[in-house]
Amino acid sequence: MTDPSDIKRIAINHFQSSAGIPPVNITIPVTWFDEFNPKDYINAVVYTDLMNNIAELEFSQIISNLLTNKASGPSTVSYESVKHAGPLFHVIIIKLLNACLHTTFISNSW
Repeated sequence: MTDPSDIKRIAINHFQSSAGIPPVNITIPVTWFDEFNPKDYINAVVYTDLMNNIAELEFSQIISNLLTNKASGPSTVSYESVKHAGPLFHVIIIKLLNACLHTTFISNSW
């Protein structure tokens, strides 16, 4: 294949479906446009680090502050299980969460 239009079409298709789900063309109703515009009363700086990688120290601090003796959610994984899991588990979870941030793909079941 050498035709530039074919290459472009295939490349676009690849990158639009590489996350495993086809793109959905959603039209936002005009009445909602204002909701998606920047708000003057929200300081944009709060979004600066939003997509940064989750660091091991940050993860550890959050996990150590989780409440105990709470029922697990639909995943059936309790906070205690996450707290008491070993360092390898924590590294794997951090990698998974960072991959979700980078790909912006988060399972609907979460």
